[in-house]
Amino acid sequence: MISSKKFTRNKQEKINLIYDTFFKLVLEQGYHKTSTNHVAKLAEISIGTIYKYFPRGKEDIIRKYFEESMETFLENHNLEMMNDENIRDYLHRFVLDLFKTHEENKGYNLAFRSAIQSDKTLYNAHKEKIVNFFKDTVQKLRKTNENFEQFSEKKLVDVFIFMYNLVNAILYHHLSVMELFDTDDKFVEYLSNLAAFSLKYYFETYSYNKTAINQ
Repeated sequence: MISSKKFTRNKQEKINLIYDTFFKLVLEQGYHKTSTNHVAKLAEISIGTIYKYFPRGKEDIIRKYFEESMETFLENHNLEMMNDENIRDYLHRFVLDLFKTHEENKGYNLAFRSAIQSDKTLYNAHKEKIVNFFKDTVQKLRKTNENFEQFSEKKLVDVFIFMYNLVNAILYHHLSVMELFDTDDKFVEYLSNLAAFSLKYYFETYSYNKTAINQ
């Protein structure tokens, strides 16, 4: 009799094999030219095994990979606990872990970027996931920190999404196009300061505009 522990391990190994094979093919030939049949052949598994874990085929492979990666990463970062005193430390840890994630999964990230750029449905699903995460974070921030209460939920969500996308774009360029700093420590420090400055700039600018309007 196969134990549930062994079954779980074998299931995860198969899922990881599908991820590895799928993203390898996407990198080599593009998202649209990659099919579940190609994945099954290269991974030497049945097509039924792929659809057992990913019922909607390659769309599910992309979606579930991103959701699992995002949830694993974000559950280690309770951004809603930020305040005026620790915001720089929080952002530094956030950027550092994001850098490590990009560096360790460079091939996956390149393939994922290629996939969402070539499929509008995947792009919209990706965007919705990001928006929902920061919406949840902002709602908690506005309840726990009075300094965030003065800003509307939408404005805060917009600035956090802007910061997240800005950091990701620079990370991608540094790791995949051209190194921007001679050491990783300098690069992470720069990105952390940039993220903090982006938030600070928004808060100060919005506060000024709000004051001017009310006068």
